[in-house]
Amino acid sequence: MSLQYIIDAYNLINHPAFKPVNKSALNIQFALADFIRFNRLTGSKTNRLILVFDGYPPPPENVPVGDNLVCMFSLDKEADELIKQLVENSASPRNMIVVSDDKEIRLASSFSRARVSGVEEFICGKKNLRTASAKVAETDFKLSFASIEKINSELRKKWLKE
Repeated sequence: MSLQYIIDAYNLINHPAFKPVNKSALNIQFALADFIRFNRLTGSKTNRLILVFDGYPPPPENVPVGDNLVCMFSLDKEADELIKQLVENSASPRNMIVVSDDKEIRLASSFSRARVSGVEEFICGKKNLRTASAKVAETDFKLSFASIEKINSELRKKWLKE
């Protein structure tokens, strides 16, 4: 079974251990994709990789693509929100590994039963990925009012068959 890595791209790019392997890369998207491939950070070639960037994409010819590589851009919202949506909308979040140092993304991903990894763990090869139950048990998290309302609405629909 292949895994799906969702990378908070700018977290990884801004980490001190990120050293572009190809100094002549067209742009930061290509530099990041090359770095991950060269260092085999996602393990098997069958594992999927989604790089999530803030903002708008460059022209299509300036975005790396591959069989198991997708670059996504958050457009008008933050990349954090896009990452959380990807995890929440996944049919199999247990096969996902979300790489980010953002506490909110890590918490939301864990809550959805995805595995999480910090950037340091991901780059340095530490396989210290914790499951959702262990992470949630350690964390005292608070939901926003909007999140509570969304959950209540979904539960109402399920239980009352609205």
